[in-house]
Amino acid sequence: MPTLVLLHSALGKTPGIDVIAERYTASGHTVFAPDFYEGRTFTGAEAGVGHAQEVGFSQLVDRVGAACADLPDEIVFAGLSLGAGIAQQMGKNDSRARGVLLCHGGGFPKPTRWQENVPVQIHFSVDDVWRDAGAPETLIESAARAGAQAEYFLYPGATHLFSDPLVADYREDSAQLLFDRTLMFLERV
Repeated sequence: MPTLVLLHSALGKTPGIDVIAERYTASGHTVFAPDFYEGRTFTGAEAGVGHAQEVGFSQLVDRVGAACADLPDEIVFAGLSLGAGIAQQMGKNDSRARGVLLCHGGGFPKPTRWQENVPVQIHFSVDDVWRDAGAPETLIESAARAGAQAEYFLYPGATHLFSDPLVADYREDSAQLLFDRTLMFLERV
């Protein structure tokens, strides 16, 4: 069974990420949740995104790559929001990737290459202001062209981090459905 690498949002490695990781662990998965913000956490998206911009996206990706260097040869990269963007990069480029789960983030503005046989699953709220119109669909098309299974799920409402149980955006019904769908995905890879 692949290791699930769970990447936090722009808020940092908050207790909410630990709760999510514990749910997957309780379901029989080995979970690794690196802190690519090196201990920094934020209570608001603006401050967290500002920190990410200050550090630089490529540096954050490099931090995740270094944190995952000693992991086994089979990994499913999963991320929330900003972490989804990093999970997407890892899934696109890391030869150990066996799947990618993008929650509240992800997509490409234009078609690009994707690793053959690395399935991807994307989850967004239908009216999420952080969802770039057309970007998730472009990623799905790129993955399918590479021979990878690709799924895209939309949930009711406009909340962003609806699967994080410790933020105001949390929506229990949508979070449970997302969790169930990701568990089915993990069973297939």
